[in-house]
Amino acid sequence: MDPLETPLPLSRFAFNAFRSLSPTFMATLTPAERLIALEAFLCLDIASKGKMAPRELQIRSAIAARQGKDLIVRSGTGTGKTLAMILPVLMLPKGSVVITVAPLRLIQDNHVSEFSKYGITSVAINSYTPYYSRILAVDQKTLQISPLYRLSCGPYKGHIPKFATLVHDPAWAKKIHLLQIDEAHFIASTGQGQGDESAFRPAFSDLGQRLRVHLPSTTPCAAFSATMPSKTMAVVMKTLRMDPESTVKVLLSTNRPNLVYSTISMNGTTKNLSNLDFLAPQPFPTDYLPPRCVVFIDDKKRAAEVEEYLNTRLPPDLASKRPFRKYHSGMSKQYLEQIAALFKSGEILGLIATECVSNGFDVADIRLIVLLGVAKSVDEGDQRGGRGGGDGLECLVLTIAERWAFENLAANNPDHKPGNKEERTNRSSIEYASTKLCKRKFLADYNEDTTAEALLCDGPCCDNDDPSFDLSDFLLGFSVDEESDSDLPAKKPRRKYRPVVAREPLDDAIRSWRDTTHEADLVLKSFPKSYIISNKSIGLLARERPQTFRIPADITTFLNETSDWHSRHALDILTLIHIHDSRRRVLDSDDSTSASDSENGVCFGAIWSRTI
Repeated sequence: MDPLETPLPLSRFAFNAFRSLSPTFMATLTPAERLIALEAFLCLDIASKGKMAPRELQIRSAIAARQGKDLIVRSGTGTGKTLAMILPVLMLPKGSVVITVAPLRLIQDNHVSEFSKYGITSVAINSYTPYYSRILAVDQKTLQISPLYRLSCGPYKGHIPKFATLVHDPAWAKKIHLLQIDEAHFIASTGQGQGDESAFRPAFSDLGQRLRVHLPSTTPCAAFSATMPSKTMAVVMKTLRMDPESTVKVLLSTNRPNLVYSTISMNGTTKNLSNLDFLAPQPFPTDYLPPRCVVFIDDKKRAAEVEEYLNTRLPPDLASKRPFRKYHSGMSKQYLEQIAALFKSGEILGLIATECVSNGFDVADIRLIVLLGVAKSVDEGDQRGGRGGGDGLECLVLTIAERWAFENLAANNPDHKPGNKEERTNRSSIEYASTKLCKRKFLADYNEDTTAEALLCDGPCCDNDDPSFDLSDFLLGFSVDEESDSDLPAKKPRRKYRPVVAREPLDDAIRSWRDTTHEADLVLKSFPKSYIISNKSIGLLARERPQTFRIPADITTFLNETSDWHSRHALDILTLIHIHDSRRRVLDSDDSTSASDSENGVCFGAIWSRTI
C-alpha cells in the first residue's frame, strides 16, 4: 500500500505537514523512500511531542542515511541543517553510534544542546572536558572530541590515542552507523594552504585518512555546509572519500532574502577606528540605541581597541554598561560564555569579534554585520554575513573595504605592490568588494546557486541595485561625509515611498490600534479619536518607507506633535509599525525547524551520538 494512503498515527501538526509535502517532491521518491519519510515524521513527531515536522532537506538526509549512501548538503544558514543531522540519529536503533565532526568548540556545545532536546544524550570532548577515560565508556550516548589529534586512528607523537583503541575494538566499531561533518567547507578553507600561506588547520585535510578509513565500510558519511561551490565540494568529497557517482547531493539555495549588502571604502587602514563612528555617533541622538551587531576584525589586539573606542564615544549612562564587547578565541571559556549569554539576552548590543563568531553564533536578532576589511575569501565573508538576520528580518551586511580592493582592479597597475593582507585575500573576494554589479547575483554566481530562490530579496537588495540606496536609512549614525573620499560612485538621492499596495494594511493596523487605545482610556474616550491621531496623519505614516522611523522621536517630529503626545503615543506607534513591517518580511518558512548552525571556539570537535 502507498504510504500516502496509510492511516498515520501522527499528531495533527505532523499529519498536516506530511499531507502538505510537495507532490513534485513526493513523486521523486520510491515507495520504499516514502516509508522512510513516514518513519522520519513519526520519529520527529514523538521526539518533539507533536511540535515539529521535517521538511524536504531533513527527509532527504534521513533517506540517504537509511540507505547507507554518502550525502552532500549545501543549504543556507537557518534552513535546518542541524535538524537534518539530528533526524537520522533519531531513526537509528538503540545502541547505535553516530560520529559528528565539528570544527569549532561552540559548534560542539550547540550540538550537545540541540541533540539533547530530542532525547539524544551528548557529551563534548575537548580541552575543557574532564575525566576523559570515563567519557569514553560504552555507557555514554554521545561524545565530542577536540582537538583533532584525538580523532586520529593511528599513532600520534609516538602514542596510540584512546579514540584509536576504541575504534579498533570490533564490538564498539560495529555500532558506528553514521559519520557526519558539520561546516564541511573548513576541509578546503582551513585544511589546505591558501597561496603561500600554510594551512591553518592541516588536520582537516586528513579526515578521510585519519578517520573514515578506520570506520566500518558500511558507515555512510554526510557533509553539511552553507558554502559549497563546486571546487570546495570536490575537495570535500575527495578528502572524505565519497564516490561521485553514488553520493546524494542536496543543493538548496544559499541566498538569504532578508540580507542587504553594501560596501564602502575604508578611510586609511583598520587602525583608523573612526571608520566605525556610525556605531556610536556624536552627538549621540536622543532615544537611540546602537543596532544589535557583530563587527568582524581579524586582529585580537585591534578588537580590544575597537571595544574601548566605541564605548568611550557613548553617553556616560550607556557607556557604563559597556554595550560593545570584544569576543575572540584568546579569551577564557568562562568569559566567552558570559559575554555570549549577555549578548543573547540583549544586555550587550555589539560584539567586536574575530573568526570564532563566523560559524555557529546563534543569535537571531542581529541587525547589522560589519566586516572591517575585506574577507580573505567569499566563503568567509558569506559565513560572517550569515550570522545576521536569523529571525528572517532585515539585516545589513556592510563591508568596509581597504582602498586597494578598488584601486588594484580599477587601475590594474602592473607596478602595484600588494601588502600582506592583499596577498592573502582571494581574488574573488576583492572582486566582490569592488563590483558595480548586483552583489546578490555575484554571490549566487560564486556559489553556483541556480535555484529559483537565488536572487529573491524581501526588501532592498544591495547598494548597486538602487540609485537611491542610502546607508543612513539603515544606520542612524551614518552620514554621507563618512564616504566622502570613497572611490565608489556617487549616489543620487531620490524620494521614495512605501508601495501603494502595502500602505492599506499598515493604515488599517494603526486605525485599529487607535480605536483600541481610545476605547480603553477613560480620559481619551471623552475626546474624538483624532485627538490620538488623525486619519490624515495615519495616511502619512503609512506612506513612508519602513526605514523612515527608527526611534520614537522620528514619529513625533514627522507629525509635528507635542512632547506630551510623544510621551503618550510615539513609542506605541513606532512599535506597531516595526512589528507590522517585521511580519511582512519574515521568510516563508517554518522557523521551528530552523537549525542553530552555530559554532565558536578554536578547537576541532566530533560528536558521537547514540540514541537513548
